[in-house]
Amino acid sequence: MTPSDFQAFAQRVLEKHRARAAENPRWALDLLRRQDSPTCAFCCSPIDVTRRQSWGLSPLVPFTQGGRVEPSNLQMACKACAVERGARDLLAWEELATKVPADHLNALKEERLKELKRSDNHLTYAGHYAKPSTVLALLQERWKHPRFLVYVERHGGGWFVGWPLAQRDQPSRNGAAVLLRQVHRARWLEHEGLVAFDVPDDVFQTAVWQLIEHHALVVDLAEGSAADGDRTWQESWRVLYPSFHQVRRRRTYPHEKPWPSHRDSNPLSLSTKASAVRMRAKRQAAREEETKRRWLDARRRLAKRDEDVNAGRLRPYLPGERDALQAEVDDLASTWLKARQRKAQGRSKQA
Repeated sequence: MTPSDFQAFAQRVLEKHRARAAENPRWALDLLRRQDSPTCAFCCSPIDVTRRQSWGLSPLVPFTQGGRVEPSNLQMACKACAVERGARDLLAWEELATKVPADHLNALKEERLKELKRSDNHLTYAGHYAKPSTVLALLQERWKHPRFLVYVERHGGGWFVGWPLAQRDQPSRNGAAVLLRQVHRARWLEHEGLVAFDVPDDVFQTAVWQLIEHHALVVDLAEGSAADGDRTWQESWRVLYPSFHQVRRRRTYPHEKPWPSHRDSNPLSLSTKASAVRMRAKRQAAREEETKRRWLDARRRLAKRDEDVNAGRLRPYLPGERDALQAEVDDLASTWLKARQRKAQGRSKQA
């Protein structure tokens, strides 16, 4: 590790963090401006949409914490609330509890939980074949706390781990820094805009899981690149819940580590007992039914959205949005056909 390597890491962290906090899209501003008698989603004060500088959009789940750029996540807020909150998680905005009634605050928290189900989430210590309801219950326990981002990148002798100083301090961030420095003996790296550490390779796995348990969203800066060899493990860090593809990956690879070992080096051996064969057949049948249901549901949703767009009830598709939705439907259809083929192969072996 050289000083130039760390400076390059710090620059990438700050650039990526600024990119995640991008400007609100124009179509979202136009959509929310058409509301009748709009009010601030937080303090409930009336908003004059003709005075553009007096209001803005504040996401329930901030973009910097995995929130989606979708109407369900974007809320109209007066200028005072938008500035006071900043990019904090709704749960970290302690001043809001003194300004609004408890029932209104609880309603905002419920909407936050609904949006978190569709945002970037981390895996849990659930078993290989954990039900989606079990995973969701474990995630909901984690969602009761404010979330924050941690960026990581591999270097020659270990890992850079850091997060920007631009956001306000939270107890979870302070606990993460103490964890890395005192427990894992990570070396603190001084930088004016970053809290950064050099974590040894042998403790990085454990440190990442403990950061996740401290409500961190861990982002790999090298994700999607081929500089570090085969990166088939990258999707096992976090999931879009619910996604059957991600649930299937949790069942495919060991779940106890963020970066699982490859199965080629540890071949899978299946029991030949009659009870084990029957259970595998039941699981294959359940997966085939689940994949078919998800494919049909996605196809119906896309057809309904096409109908609403053509009728003018929804906004027009953004460039490439329709193709992305169709690709998701096609992927689900391919997953169902593979599950159907595996089910047929299992029946032929039993016969």
